Amino acid sequence: MVKTYRRDEAGVLHYREVWSDKGGVWTHAGKVGTKGKSRFHSAKSRTWPNRPTATEFIRGFTEDAAADGYQTLPDEQHGWVVLQCWTHSSDFSHPADQRLFDEGQDALDQYLGWRGVGHLDGNDIGGAPPAEHGLDGTVLNLFCRVVDTAVGVKVVRGFAREFDLTTSHVIGKREPGADAPYVLAWSPRRQDKTFRL
Repeated sequence: MVKTYRRDEAGVLHYREVWSDKGGVWTHAGKVGTKGKSRFHSAKSRTWPNRPTATEFIRGFTEDAAADGYQTLPDEQHGWVVLQCWTHSSDFSHPADQRLFDEGQDALDQYLGWRGVGHLDGNDIGGAPPAEHGLDGTVLNLFCRVVDTAVGVKVVRGFAREFDLTTSHVIGKREPGADAPYVLAWSPRRQDKTFRL
């Protein structure tokens, strides 16, 4: 997959990406944080002998994107958004916890990807939920590498709503930079003021 980005005159970040799939290539473009538009392009085959191969199509797509000011973003320009969930059970035996663990990670990765903002980059499990919430489970941190932390927080909030997460979660963020700390970006409760991993 090739992912490229460009900021317009108003400072809004846009994406263009391309990847090969069976029999052709997908293109996907839009404003970061939105679903944008995707399209499948058939590659050269016996049925389509005059079409470019997938490799040729991707090369041309990348060259056109660069000509329009799009470029890949190096890792050091990515930030992080963390969806921290507090579970009911430490072994994920509660149905809501099981659904989150079994389905939530892939669903979050897809949700981020189709909005051009980033991808799920792993998890961390352990520790106890804050005592004031009265949960006997553990903490599940879902780490999302994003190209824009403000948009990333909005997208993760949208995922939490659509996935029907309870109020037992918070969202933290870390701006690009090796020494940047994680801070609380959003909580469904006013009393939450800090974020800790």
